[in-house]
Amino acid sequence: VDMFGAMAVEAWGTAVLSFVIFGITNKRNEVLGKNERVGVPFMIGATVSVLLALYAPVTQAGWNPARDFGPRIVAAMAGWGTVAIPGPNNGFWAYIVGPYIGAPIGAFLAEVGLWG
Repeated sequence: VDMFGAMAVEAWGTAVLSFVIFGITNKRNEVLGKNERVGVPFMIGATVSVLLALYAPVTQAGWNPARDFGPRIVAAMAGWGTVAIPGPNNGFWAYIVGPYIGAPIGAFLAEVGLWG
């Protein structure tokens, strides 16, 4: 997959995860109970599991810029050079930009589409 495709997959995966988190943790959502809401962590974990199964074969499913960029910085300081930054095909930016695009979109859609 090219870098723009990887960015799109990262944005989409982050948007779906953000949508689920904002949708299921909203105080007006009473599907999993009013007070304790013990099912919320399970549902978020299930969402992550499904997204990983779908998108990890494509982009390794980063969805968190710190999860990708932090190890790249350490690898660069350890002497890995261009393998760490900018990485293969100069694509480290896709794992930073994608989640920054996807998370606000998912949050917006949940807040406006479900609760707006």
